Amino acid sequence: MKNNNNLLGSASTAVMRQFLHAARDYCIEPEDALEACRLPSGVLDNQISRTTGSDLQSLLRWLIEKSGDPLFGLHSAKHVQPGAYSLVGYMAMNSRTAREALMIVPRYEALIGDMGVTKIERRNGNMLMHWICHYTDPVVRPQLIDNVVASWVYFARWLTEMPEGKPLEVFIEHAAPSDRLRVEYEEIFQAPVTFNAPINGIVFCESILDLKLRQPDPALLSALEHHAASLTSELQSSNSLVVQARSILLSMMQSGLPRRDRVAEQLGMAERTLQRRLGEVGTSYQQLLDSLRHEMSMEWLTHSDLSISDISDRLGFSEARSFQRRFKAWTGITPGEFRRAHHGQAAEAKHRSVSPADTENTTEKEEQLDA
Repeated sequence: MKNNNNLLGSASTAVMRQFLHAARDYCIEPEDALEACRLPSGVLDNQISRTTGSDLQSLLRWLIEKSGDPLFGLHSAKHVQPGAYSLVGYMAMNSRTAREALMIVPRYEALIGDMGVTKIERRNGNMLMHWICHYTDPVVRPQLIDNVVASWVYFARWLTEMPEGKPLEVFIEHAAPSDRLRVEYEEIFQAPVTFNAPINGIVFCESILDLKLRQPDPALLSALEHHAASLTSELQSSNSLVVQARSILLSMMQSGLPRRDRVAEQLGMAERTLQRRLGEVGTSYQQLLDSLRHEMSMEWLTHSDLSISDISDRLGFSEARSFQRRFKAWTGITPGEFRRAHHGQAAEAKHRSVSPADTENTTEKEEQLDA
């Protein structure tokens, strides 16, 4: 894909260091990993403070494959520490209450990186904290989601000095692993885990937010927040419009096809201005939307059991055949052919729970669409 580095934004190298530290659990030296991925050694001693999202995704893919651990993301979460969250982690550490720490995350999350967006909301009398992942690599995405959600729980236990603390529920978008591996999720979270969920996140009691944290320092927090606000402003001005627009589109696409005027509004500009400025950097709203549709369609075809018609609807196509034609223009093959060639473990796991008759009917319908 063109301009992939820009499309994936940037990330703090502190994120890289967390995964490189975890690599030692698999007898992988951080220096060897960086060399294999052609990344500078300055990442290790923080001589380099930020990296591209593309480089982080490539490193993660290499570590995941090299480790041979199907739960690399889940297991590496235990290495989380304040520094892994960049300045945001230190701000949380110096907050007075869990509520104060929690509200820092969505405000300054860009300092950690453009890997995704955190949202916090009330749900059925409790709190829901969920994460929208921006990475689309089919190997990296599920592992990164596991890591982020598990890291929240590990870090919260440390901040509140509650090593036995546990959420009420956990939601993960990818399919359930084998029973043997599923046990590890339940042991780490100590809570019911729902796989194939529409979101990635945790539910917890709101009363937890009033817990006092281990070492609050309001004066230091104020200084850190001032610095964070300055860094965030610099980062936003240096980030390309493409990164910002793509991030907003990804967030909005979780609930339907986004309208151009709403994207422009989120960026604080007129719709016509958005079109003009995107044109100045060699792209357009439609090209960004098509790029995301392409990525998300491949993700769903590979890692879900959504029917082709369902995928077409989610991507905002007027009918399945329109999606069929567009997908073939992108890849040279039909969605059904792509699914048969690339269908991953996530969808396969769920298909194993479907009766042969249901599978036969689904396949027959998709073949009719492919015709």
